[in-house]
Amino acid sequence: MKLADRNRYVFEATLDGFINVFEDSGKFNNRCFSFVFPKAELEKAEADREELLEWAKSKAPNPRRCEVALTKWDEEGLVKYSYSDEKPKGIPIFVDTEGQLIDKAVLKDVRKGTKVKLIVQQGPYVFGNKVGTRLLVKGVQIIELASGNGSVDSGDMSADDVAAIFGSTTGFKQSDPQVRKAEEVDAEPTDTYDF
Repeated sequence: MKLADRNRYVFEATLDGFINVFEDSGKFNNRCFSFVFPKAELEKAEADREELLEWAKSKAPNPRRCEVALTKWDEEGLVKYSYSDEKPKGIPIFVDTEGQLIDKAVLKDVRKGTKVKLIVQQGPYVFGNKVGTRLLVKGVQIIELASGNGSVDSGDMSADDVAAIFGSTTGFKQSDPQVRKAEEVDAEPTDTYDF
């Protein structure tokens, strides 16, 4: 296994939460989406995190007095990922199922429910006496588009590298879209309050 492949996870997921993968905007001037680690990948990520934290503690100025940051995922494996042009290393490359870069105009329409395959890299950091791990989404392959398109630089991985890791699969192709009505999701009743 190459060093670059360590602590790397490739898995299918569905985009969730607020999604903006088009351009930096909003209060924090960034882009964002959420996804859930599959159970097997979450277990690997948690085991890798322990090893990465040990390494980070050994690099801290006072290893016995380190503050350990929280994980980037919650108990269910939900990750809220954000990135911006100000920190281009965190910008993922978006491709279709043939490995072709997604047009920026399509990214504007990516919505909750889009089925994707992700390349996620976990790495350690040391900031004074605080240690932790960060997640970088290196690539996003859109398998089933709930509505969208776009691509940008992903740091040290080229578009060809992302396409080679994903390979080809059945699903969304920018060159041959198969538009259909999205599946309806039953709305759960919400609590109401009488004022």
